[in-house]
Amino acid sequence: MARGSKTKAERQWLSDVAGLGCVCCRNLGLGASPAEIHHIRAGQGMAQRAKHTEVLPLCPRHHRACYLTGFHADPRGWQLEHGTEEELLQQVRAEVEQERACRV
Repeated sequence: MARGSKTKAERQWLSDVAGLGCVCCRNLGLGASPAEIHHIRAGQGMAQRAKHTEVLPLCPRHHRACYLTGFHADPRGWQLEHGTEEELLQQVRAEVEQERACRV
């Protein structure tokens, strides 16, 4: 499979994760906001990207470097405020599984 290719299951996972809305906004009590996918950086080399199943849903303000509140602007400060990527990944996985169980 080509490097950028995603399986059907990975595409569904990414869709389900993004559908949750920004995990930071929700944890701050701001409600759901449209999210883009953030591949976690923990445990990855400089040029490596995490698996498509190791992602967080983040709004642009909590994701991008062009905002002072974005992960890529200050990863350490961001994690002190919002929790580690690993902690949030566990939360997101549980929430996706719960959403999937409700659909059945």
